[in-house]
Amino acid sequence: MFRYLIALIFTLAGTGVQAEPLFPNSVVSNDLEFIKVSDPSALASLALVGRDRREMPGKATPGLFSDNVFIFEASYSDGAVLEFWAHRRFKSEARALKTVAPVACAVGRLPIKMRQHLDHVVLHTGDHTAHAEDLGRFFMIYEKNVAKRLRTHDLDETVFHESVHATLDVPHAKSRAWRRAQQRDQAVLTAYAADHPKGEDLAETALFAYTHFKTPGRLPDEVTVAMTQLVPARLKVLEKILPLKTARDGGSSHCR
Repeated sequence: MFRYLIALIFTLAGTGVQAEPLFPNSVVSNDLEFIKVSDPSALASLALVGRDRREMPGKATPGLFSDNVFIFEASYSDGAVLEFWAHRRFKSEARALKTVAPVACAVGRLPIKMRQHLDHVVLHTGDHTAHAEDLGRFFMIYEKNVAKRLRTHDLDETVFHESVHATLDVPHAKSRAWRRAQQRDQAVLTAYAADHPKGEDLAETALFAYTHFKTPGRLPDEVTVAMTQLVPARLKVLEKILPLKTARDGGSSHCR
């Protein structure tokens, strides 16, 4: 399929005809491992530090604030400390930890600057897809969806995608440089980005670009060739704005 697609891309290049996206979306519509669970996680420690009232927006949660939220504190090897707020509907620390721990490990595999710009993470019960708040610099993720993404090896990619929204959308998604890059490129990498050019194109493209720049050779050659042919202007912008440096392994047993 990719060989045919690449041939089509090269045929369309320079003709002004829009090439088809490579995938429906970046995270769950392919078998690519952009980020591996074997990659080092900077998570050093994770502990419940109390229960308190917090702002807990969610897709199926009435009201904005919730009492008795489980407050977990994660420390990372680069010195960053981040709180994970698990809704009281988890009912027990043990149940909440089963969702918090893998998410905290995935956050530990983010670039240092991206993790340091996260304010906190909100965790809910239920089965909804993750979403982010760019101005508040946090994202929301759900228990059953975390379990699904773990089974399909897509949790790290989900956390990266939402962290791009939370830490890079402002100010880059609406920047002049990004808008110009979108205009110059003849296509998009995913149909999701095509359907939501203002809200999703940056995060969708960033996952491919990060893997391409951070771990050259991890993406299949066919994908790399297609990507560089389809979105060269976007890649130039992302090469400037994407942080790549990651921290050393934090040694947490949660990430083994």
